Amino acid sequence: MIFISIAMYCEASPFISELHLKKDTYNSKFQIFEKDDIKLIITGTGMISSASALTYILTKYNASFSDIFVNIGICGGSDKISLPIGTVFLCNKIINNDNKKSFYPDMLFKHPFKEASLESFSHVVTEKDNVQGDLVDMEGAGVFQAASIFLPPHQIMCIKILMDFLNTKGITKEKVSEIINPSVAVICNYINEIAKINLRQEPILSEDEEDLILKLGNNMKLTNAMAVELLKLAEAYKVRKGEIIEALSPFLNINCKSKYEGKMCFGRIKNKLMEL
Repeated sequence: MIFISIAMYCEASPFISELHLKKDTYNSKFQIFEKDDIKLIITGTGMISSASALTYILTKYNASFSDIFVNIGICGGSDKISLPIGTVFLCNKIINNDNKKSFYPDMLFKHPFKEASLESFSHVVTEKDNVQGDLVDMEGAGVFQAASIFLPPHQIMCIKILMDFLNTKGITKEKVSEIINPSVAVICNYINEIAKINLRQEPILSEDEEDLILKLGNNMKLTNAMAVELLKLAEAYKVRKGEIIEALSPFLNINCKSKYEGKMCFGRIKNKLMEL
């Protein structure tokens, strides 16, 4: 299942059209739009509202570790951002301004977006606020924390579209949809590619392939967390490309003498396996 949360209907409308979603007329608690394995919920603005709505839909449809969740919406840009309005970002760090907690989504796949940190506030942000993140919104931290109860970090994504630079004057519902429209197709294509990997039920790697990857991890002196990441990357690569042994063949005979050397080698392998 692909779960998508969006705060406002004007943000969601272009995605509802692109994905050909139909409204669930039997649900009176939230606006939910759906088709097959896609559920899109309009949460309302604010961290509490968005987290509550997300918890509702993930519970209602029994979210499992094969599902993915994507939060999509507009954001403001701090003075650290020098990119044009309409730029799409995949958030690599999410900060809750209320309690200063930070969350770090796993970035396992190459993607067509810019990367930036996102800071979520409980109020509309202006130039007078002390902003730590590159981007600001009012939902990201709330939905990420809620989603983390149900799903692992590599199956949670936060995608933001730059709408303004902490000046919301002149922003209308029509303007929001206009800014989002050009990026809808590329965002939906990326989500579908990730979903192909996570929605598979049968084992992706053979026992021989898993043994080889385990041996490779040992040769690089990887930590347990890095070894799990290597396995996930290998699974994702095989789904996209149809094979994995050929991709790893240049690295099979390495034998790193230190963890630092292994970390450098792992970086090269990650670059290879993250190719879309």
